[in-house]
Amino acid sequence: MGRVQLNQEEHHKLLVRIFEWLSSSDQTKETIGHILTEVCKHYHFGCGFIYEADHSRTFHLKEKYTHYEISELNSPFRFDERLDKEAIDSLLKHSFFYQRLDEGTTDHSFVRPLNQNAFILVPVFDTEQSLIGLVGMLDRRSHTDISDETLYSCRMILNLIANHVKTRIIQRNLEFAQQSLVSILDNIGIDVYVNDFFTHEMMYANKTMAAPYGGLENMLGKKCWQALYDDKTGPCDYCPRNNLIDEDGAPSKNHVWDYQRPFDGAWFRVISAAFNWVDGRLVHVVSSLDITANKKNELIIERMAHYDALTNLPNRHKLLEDFESNLKEMKKNGKTGYCLFFDLDNFKHLNDDYDHQTGDEFLVQISDFLLESPLTRNNVYRYGGDEFILLYKDIEKEALNKIILFLLERFNSPWLLNGFSHNSSASIGVTTFPDGDLTLEAILNNADTMMYKAKQSGKGRACFSTGETVIYTAGQPDTDLPPHS
Repeated sequence: MGRVQLNQEEHHKLLVRIFEWLSSSDQTKETIGHILTEVCKHYHFGCGFIYEADHSRTFHLKEKYTHYEISELNSPFRFDERLDKEAIDSLLKHSFFYQRLDEGTTDHSFVRPLNQNAFILVPVFDTEQSLIGLVGMLDRRSHTDISDETLYSCRMILNLIANHVKTRIIQRNLEFAQQSLVSILDNIGIDVYVNDFFTHEMMYANKTMAAPYGGLENMLGKKCWQALYDDKTGPCDYCPRNNLIDEDGAPSKNHVWDYQRPFDGAWFRVISAAFNWVDGRLVHVVSSLDITANKKNELIIERMAHYDALTNLPNRHKLLEDFESNLKEMKKNGKTGYCLFFDLDNFKHLNDDYDHQTGDEFLVQISDFLLESPLTRNNVYRYGGDEFILLYKDIEKEALNKIILFLLERFNSPWLLNGFSHNSSASIGVTTFPDGDLTLEAILNNADTMMYKAKQSGKGRACFSTGETVIYTAGQPDTDLPPHS
């Protein structure tokens, strides 16, 4: 049986050519195929192949040399379909295979289905020792053998090719990973940008983030405030950077906040974090989700919870929240406020003589009057039915009396409803707050009691919890009072 002997001079020339090809800056896919062809011819093999595995561990032929065409090489395959477990385990434990497959051998091998008489195989493993490729040669000639010296040099060269294939696969997978990550970030529905933690230089922004600012090219290299705002000359006052690192300057925790974009009013839920960039520097990543629709819904829900649907006045729930807050503030500052509880006199007769729709229209007209007057617009609440409350937490008694006279005067005048005139006075109960240790409910009950006292004493008047009564009399001086419609 003939033997392929190593020609040292030719071997050295081949090594030089391979190193030149592999170190060339203009490598193409054809480069490795050309190297494979040269190696097969040099060692007198009739076929060479390079396979690469995909995500499902199916191996696909990427390059080949065939002096003798072998159609089976073109078919993708899985090892578990071609080899038994023992052969697979053996393959995964070795970095080089050479086998003579003389007629009648019973070895389970990679090339058994190809019916070849000899093969050399170099597995390609990634950094986690997963099989990602195969480099090898086959020989269809029946009388070819390889010396140990030749086999060693062949192994060395095939390992060079295998390392190049490994680098190529890893580089391609990194590019795929980068493309996938960019695609995810561009389509995730969240705006993302990254800037240098210390210099504030913009380093990255996904498409949805960059689009309103003219694209990424208009952002890169600028300070974040220069890229995002037209009117800022330095870092934003609300920038949360100092909340993102610990006392040693290491990334610590995320910071979540809501932000409204000034030029279009859009709302965003913002998450800021610090982490180390690919080059090791500390960066500030900001991701934001458009919550404009949510904010609108929140405002709608909040308004429904805090405002009366008929009159657009703050409702009882809003009153209780504000009153509680006012009580705490007044107690803390040692000041006195006033709660006015007033009710429309004879409102039931209006509903009985006409209908509830007319009654509702009257309530709306009164509410509009209260919202339009500067004396009441920021202080009024609808308590329920035809009952209203006014809260004043910082007002002198003289000014309060003028407001009461203003209300009594207006309610002593007729209201125009659907073409007819309607007279409806108001009875007002007044109490101070805080009042010792009285609770919020007790203060409101006191004001309610004073209101009923005003009704029982003749209506159209105000009764104070201190015992004072205020009655409007036509012609009373009111030059300091604002005009009413």
